[in-house]
Amino acid sequence: MKLSKIIIENFRSYSHRVELSIEQITAIIGKNDIGKSSILDALDTFFNQSKFDLTDKNIHSSDNPVIIGCVFSDLPEEIVLDDSVSTTLEAEYLLNEDNQLEIWKEYSPSGKESIFIVAVHPVNEPYDNLLQKKNTELKRLIQSAGLQDTVNQTINSEMRHALWESIGDQIRLEKRHIAADKEEAKNIWLKLLPALPKYRIFRADRPSTDDDSIAQDPMQVAMKAAIEENQAELIRIAENIKQRVSVVANQTIEKLRDFDETLASTLTPKFKKEPAWDKAFSFSLTGDEDIPVNKRGSGVRRLILFSFFRASCEENLDGNTDVIYAVEEPETSQHPNFQQTIINTFLQMTENPHCQILFTTHVPGLAKLVPIESLRYITNGEGYPEIETGTDGVVARIADSLGVLPDITPPLAPYRNIRLIVCVEGVNDILFLQTLTDALHKNHPEITPISSCPDIMVLPMGGSSLQEWVNHNYLRKLGIPEYHIYDSDCTNAHQQECDLVNQRTDGSSARMTSKREMENYIHPDAIRAIYGANFEIDDRTDVPHIISDYLRSQNLPGANPKNIKRRLNGEATQYMTLEMLKEWDLKNEVLSWICDILQLDISTYI
Repeated sequence: MKLSKIIIENFRSYSHRVELSIEQITAIIGKNDIGKSSILDALDTFFNQSKFDLTDKNIHSSDNPVIIGCVFSDLPEEIVLDDSVSTTLEAEYLLNEDNQLEIWKEYSPSGKESIFIVAVHPVNEPYDNLLQKKNTELKRLIQSAGLQDTVNQTINSEMRHALWESIGDQIRLEKRHIAADKEEAKNIWLKLLPALPKYRIFRADRPSTDDDSIAQDPMQVAMKAAIEENQAELIRIAENIKQRVSVVANQTIEKLRDFDETLASTLTPKFKKEPAWDKAFSFSLTGDEDIPVNKRGSGVRRLILFSFFRASCEENLDGNTDVIYAVEEPETSQHPNFQQTIINTFLQMTENPHCQILFTTHVPGLAKLVPIESLRYITNGEGYPEIETGTDGVVARIADSLGVLPDITPPLAPYRNIRLIVCVEGVNDILFLQTLTDALHKNHPEITPISSCPDIMVLPMGGSSLQEWVNHNYLRKLGIPEYHIYDSDCTNAHQQECDLVNQRTDGSSARMTSKREMENYIHPDAIRAIYGANFEIDDRTDVPHIISDYLRSQNLPGANPKNIKRRLNGEATQYMTLEMLKEWDLKNEVLSWICDILQLDISTYI
């Protein structure tokens, strides 16, 4: 499942109901103390907290309940609810008007939790609350309707469907709040729970201990996966231990009979519970001289924990566990260069369809790295927060209110020295340029790796946000020339943006690739070094997809095209030489970009 919307009411500063749509990556931006962190904490309450914290109740809400609702898309095609027989959420009338699963948790003034599924549901009596009826009650309704000979009365879902279908065209559907924690519906809720995404939150101001729970979580995920893979062996080990212990126990009882027959007769070997393998192991990270992570600097700790998130995400690349990672102010305690790297990492993580990222920030320089439709701008309304979804106008207000980039003051002073902003479409394009210049530098030292150039900033503009950033020239306040490189994977897709940039008089310029995209400039020999096979590639070949087709045909792992794209740009490019580049790029396009960016004379190389 994917989280598609959050509903909050009477939680902290949110005295009025607000709705926040969620994308694959969502950046929540606004001034300090405006309510950004409250959204992440509300989700933590929904997903993880067994007891509501009464201090989170809005102080002006009086007797009104606190509401935290989540709406989910990408629902399972089938699900087992109260029976062993599969059914669907649609067949059970458990979807809202948008055909999504909407779940509300309400908390009374005393903190008591109530759970509701908000759905377009039958309201015809007496068939309006079938989900809460026991098997015996459903049987009576079946018999009253004369359907006992047409339905299996041992299966509740079949009886519900038969009763609803018996209404025919007279069925009336209305939006209802179905209690999911009462009577038989409680069993349905317990079956839904495992299908919901997992939620991991990383707070900026949380305490850090030797056994940091946030660091532990991804490790626990990996450990559980390993346990599942070895379940058969672990069961065998457990049974062997039980058998051996039982033998010793019975021998002990027999020896006891020599002393006290009565006492011995009262004793029986008994195992109270099955072994909890996930509790049997504890992991921690230590540095040199066994210094624990929590004793390191805050910036180092956060980088390590970000890496945990990424590793956990990549581990599940081909899995089916949906995880939401929520990060509060990722820029905290980070050098500006690392700030950009962190956001690029988030973007890479969301290439995994099972991964969603939410992060809060008051630094527009980070928020602008994500697509515009992923921005959520929080402002102070009439005494309470208001949330706006990213649009052209919202981006303009963010730029006017907070500035497009952070203030050029310490510790962000390195921005003063930027002479050129290289604008590309996505993070894989950044990987291509950085890795290629790293590779060329080995034999041509004057070709400085772009990743180590302190005066060059490389920004992913994002496919959908590209037009807006170019059309409105949001970076103009910086007074820094821009160098734009756009893929031509769609005919003339970005020609207008190129023309607009080239019409400027501020030293900015733009280029479009003649080949389809960056992967088409990687020599086949470099690709073979990674995948061990030859591929027929021309200027318009969709390289990641032909490799994906090959891997699937060979039953090899890593067939996800997005993963392949990342490997091509970040790994295959390492094998490129100047000779390979000139052989495969006859127009010397890539060389011209590199020379323009690094201020080199291209005639030296062609």
